[in-house]
Amino acid sequence: MKKYLILIFVALAAVFQSCDNNDDLWDAIDDLKSRVQALETQVDALNGNIEALQKLYGGATISKVENAGGKYVVTLTNGETIELVQGSEATAVVPIVSINDKGEWQVSTDNGATFTSLGVKAVAEDGMTPHFRIDETTGYWQVSYDGGSSFEDVKDTKGQPVKAIGSGTVTDKFFEEVKVDGDDLYIRLLGGEELRIPILSDFFCRIITPAEGVQTFDAGATRRFVVEIRGVAQVKLSAPEGWAARLTEAVEERAELIVTAPAAAAATRATADTSKDVAIEAFSAGGLSTVAKIQVESTGAAPAAPTVTVTGSETVDPTPSAMTFDIATSANADGRKYLCLKSTEPAPDAAKVLAEGTAGAGTSVTVENLEANTAYTIYVVAYSGDLTSEVASAGNTTAADVIDQNDYYESGVEIDGVRYDQNSEGAQLLEVAADATDDVDLPIVQGGIYFIDDKSDTYAVGTANSQGVSKNLVVIGRYADTKVEMKMDKYWALRNPSGLLAFKNLKINMVGIGNYAFNATSHGGDVGGMGTLVFEDCEIAFDKTFLTMYNAATTASVGNIVFRNCKLRFEGTAKSCVFITTQKVDAGLSGFKRLVFENNIIYSTMAGTSSSPTAFSFLTQDNAATNSLAGSLSNLAIIFKNNTLVDIISFGSSTGSGYFYVEKIGSVDFSKNLLYSNRTDKYVAVMRVQYDYNANGPWPSINLNRTENKVYGTSGWKLYYDGSGAFTPGGSNTYPKLQESPLTTCDVANGKFVVADSHAGYGSMLE
Repeated sequence: MKKYLILIFVALAAVFQSCDNNDDLWDAIDDLKSRVQALETQVDALNGNIEALQKLYGGATISKVENAGGKYVVTLTNGETIELVQGSEATAVVPIVSINDKGEWQVSTDNGATFTSLGVKAVAEDGMTPHFRIDETTGYWQVSYDGGSSFEDVKDTKGQPVKAIGSGTVTDKFFEEVKVDGDDLYIRLLGGEELRIPILSDFFCRIITPAEGVQTFDAGATRRFVVEIRGVAQVKLSAPEGWAARLTEAVEERAELIVTAPAAAAATRATADTSKDVAIEAFSAGGLSTVAKIQVESTGAAPAAPTVTVTGSETVDPTPSAMTFDIATSANADGRKYLCLKSTEPAPDAAKVLAEGTAGAGTSVTVENLEANTAYTIYVVAYSGDLTSEVASAGNTTAADVIDQNDYYESGVEIDGVRYDQNSEGAQLLEVAADATDDVDLPIVQGGIYFIDDKSDTYAVGTANSQGVSKNLVVIGRYADTKVEMKMDKYWALRNPSGLLAFKNLKINMVGIGNYAFNATSHGGDVGGMGTLVFEDCEIAFDKTFLTMYNAATTASVGNIVFRNCKLRFEGTAKSCVFITTQKVDAGLSGFKRLVFENNIIYSTMAGTSSSPTAFSFLTQDNAATNSLAGSLSNLAIIFKNNTLVDIISFGSSTGSGYFYVEKIGSVDFSKNLLYSNRTDKYVAVMRVQYDYNANGPWPSINLNRTENKVYGTSGWKLYYDGSGAFTPGGSNTYPKLQESPLTTCDVANGKFVVADSHAGYGSMLE
């Protein structure tokens, strides 16, 4: 079948009219130039397509085809890349270029009816590639057979030059169709001819050079080139006269092409033609072949060792794990290797760098997997054949670790003065998938430090059953700006008198558990209590007594109870709630050392009535008449500072109990609190310290600081009660009520309470 290589040119219609003066003539010339220049992109695409198709018709094999921006980028098995570019619709006079039966280029100017041979071979070892242009002074098509050195007009069958800018409705599509069809590149030409070339992803042989163009050698010099090779069963090498070339065995699809120039006396300067190529002809087991080649020339000069310099990058700053260096090698270098070592390690010599170093090319190198904030030195050696440079070196220091301060697992966080992070003993990350839908029990029994990373909107960390806490347990919401939801469905039994139970940055829901979400009671032979119980930066919802220390034994106690920066929301419907109860206190509670409430917001969602107020006690002691004073809390220090209380009425009647309703206390610091309530029928009786439940006696000598608290909307503020029925020392001992609300925002539904600037320093800083 006759093969026509049809490539259609874009042209623009042009009409020249006679000019009445020189200005009109020059305008016409300028107009012609601008029309010709508008066709340059299409002419370039035409020439590129002719060159690409000549290679494909000449037997080139393909390893990869990519479609990029309307162009087919074809990688040949020898590493070369060519492009096939499609055209568009246009109006033009169209020459059609093809190859005749003699293998010569031919041109048709009558839509393929007749062809005129250009008289040069297209597909042959010495075949020429025609190069087309449009003469901007005449608008005629021209062709060159010597790479663009000289041009002649393209002529029709009558011997007349062919105008590119004329008339005629045609298409400038270069191909009817180009596509990847299975394992083939399929090309259908405008004349209907088809070309199908296999894509051989498992067969290639390509030479990697440090720079494009002719490779220059000094006399007698040896240089090495990386050869990427796959699926090759046999190779044949050729080189110019006087040159030597050999190919090493491939290891992991990489071999080396070793080329040696002639000695000085026999050196010949290579020219840029095929007779001066160093070529590798590679054959697959199936008989396919490809040719990879480089062109070489010798300077005739005695060989010189390569040189190399290295400096820290001027454009890329060090990171905690990587540094970039700028490297400059001399033109005669085949490549380079480097070692990057800590600056405290001994400097290597050139032999060590070449033996253990990493090979590379280009003007920079980035060294990765380094330690943060550490000094390193890079050592570089360039090589050219058997010649090597001196060792060049440069030092730099990696950046310090960039720690996400929002990530407690990475940056660390303090809980009651103790710091926890990913390196803490027992620390582990509990990650929750974004698509998690089921609640999973927190592994309380085994203890540990849990950073909870919860990406799910429906997942809740918590406990479905009552749990005995017998080991140290710390639960932390991982990210500072997100509080993880923790749902308690059953109470937790505290069984570690010397241990720690701590919560940080959580939303803890205790509603519906019943009395005593946390129970420090001894039971069934188990020792009750906990060394320290801490809540920081938490939002807590509850509707019954929070904690009980209830036991007739002497060991059920919590040594330290700490609440900081928390919002506590009471959702109970009963008229009263005891927050911490020490019922049937005996000597065991002498271990109760510290009760700390700092910077918390405590509020009730229950409106209440005169007969059923929202009443609340933080600490109450309910001794039976038979109990002795051994159960006193004389070792206990209470710190209650900078808290905001909203609609919290003290437990008991208007003349009775206070927030702290106990027998004996070591010290109390009750200061800088803000008490807010719209109730007018109940007192906010803050403190009741009872010396002896059964008989009057002298008041204990306690350290009591009750200064600088602010009260709004209540009927009074009672100080303490001595068990005789009278407030002591005398009178009502009340704070004056504020005339204006100290809160600029009081949003019980959303738990948002903002202290006015005029009362800054009082109440909680939380909102």
